[in-house]
Amino acid sequence: MEQTTPHVLNWVHLLADASRSSNLSGFLIRWETAIFSLIVVALISFVAVKLAGNLKLIPGRGQVIAEQIIGTLDDLICSIMGPRGRAYTPFVGSLFIYILVTNLYGLIPLQNSSTGYLITTAPLAICVFFYVQYVAIKENGLFGYLYHLAGNPKSVAEWFFVPLNLPLHVMGEFIKPVTLMFRLYGNIMAGHILVAVFLQLGIQVLKPLRIPVGVPLHLPFLFLEVLIGAIQAFVFALLSTVYIAMMLPHDHEEAHA
Repeated sequence: MEQTTPHVLNWVHLLADASRSSNLSGFLIRWETAIFSLIVVALISFVAVKLAGNLKLIPGRGQVIAEQIIGTLDDLICSIMGPRGRAYTPFVGSLFIYILVTNLYGLIPLQNSSTGYLITTAPLAICVFFYVQYVAIKENGLFGYLYHLAGNPKSVAEWFFVPLNLPLHVMGEFIKPVTLMFRLYGNIMAGHILVAVFLQLGIQVLKPLRIPVGVPLHLPFLFLEVLIGAIQAFVFALLSTVYIAMMLPHDHEEAHA
């Protein structure tokens, strides 16, 4: 099947190519990202249920790792928003874990990262957008929310600039999910393309020898992709936390500045 950009083949594409049914082939290609997303959700759910069902006073290795991850996320969020930030740890933590596992899952041979596609990163960013607005209205009230978007004017001069500040703040709220979406998509997709290009180069090097393998030129970039995948998950979670913190009442923000 034709692809507009270099990409490492995965089992969904291989199965679609091998299928004699055009309906099955079209279904697999159309829902490729959804299939890999469901696999990651199933893996995370399985591990979470297994750990939750075997909690011990003296934790095992898996429980220790899970507690370290959750504790680190909670410390990060509370360092930005104060003690009240713990209420938002489940949401931000879920984003971080899902994105991290998805990014790393794509490095497994014949698998793929659904975060390398806008069809996945866009819904994630939209979820953050609506959650931030929900928190803002819940914590400030509807009029407090509109007052915040107006720039919190106090003096006559500040009220004079409300017609300018209000559209700018509203536009800024819509720009935030767009930047979240494209930042994650761009970095992960760029990694996919980089690995695919060097994998193809490695195959081309040994192609004259008619050997069904290639020089693993892409291996160094796999380690780089592990680092980038972790960083992008962290950045997405960190920015989501900051966006929530920016919408909290000002007395809360000033107390924990």
